[in-house]
Amino acid sequence: MVKSILAMIQEIGVPLDELTLKVLAILEKGGTVPENAIAEKLKLKINATRKYLYQLSNRGLAVYTKQRDPKKKWWYLYFWSLDTGKIKALYLGHLLKKLQQKKVELEAEQQFAFECQSCQRKYKYEDALETDFSCPACGSILIEARPTKPILKLKREIEAIEQDLEVLTAQREKEKEKPKPQVKPKAKPKAKQKLKKKRK
Repeated sequence: MVKSILAMIQEIGVPLDELTLKVLAILEKGGTVPENAIAEKLKLKINATRKYLYQLSNRGLAVYTKQRDPKKKWWYLYFWSLDTGKIKALYLGHLLKKLQQKKVELEAEQQFAFECQSCQRKYKYEDALETDFSCPACGSILIEARPTKPILKLKREIEAIEQDLEVLTAQREKEKEKPKPQVKPKAKPKAKQKLKKKRK
């Protein structure tokens, strides 16, 4: 199961302070949220709240839209939301990098394909072949090594990452298929007719 947006960001390792993480949690829960509502929830002033919102925006994690305030014509209202598409793309890249790292670790662990039952020493296939599959240390016969705890752990981790990747990729493909909301074009204002001055 794919993690929450907050968990994804924390796993990627994006450095965010405690209050910025709280703002992020509000946005994840609320979708598109007016900044004054965020300020109220955090019990902060608008200017202080914007500081945390801009931290998210500067890292490409949040976006905003603005509308004129119907009560104050010279004032704008800002509505914030998480850029989930970008966050998921970052997390996808993080998972692919992590998967590659785990596979390299597994390959290194699996190099030692044979072991000695007597002295518990392990050997690579090439080394075991050179000694006719007998232990150079004690002369006992070498047998195929059983998967160790680190190998079993790495296999479980790789499987979990691959499942996350599968779900996340399917989720992103589904989001791409969603029809984008069509914005109705604004009606052009009617041309004002010039009033003919009446001759007296």
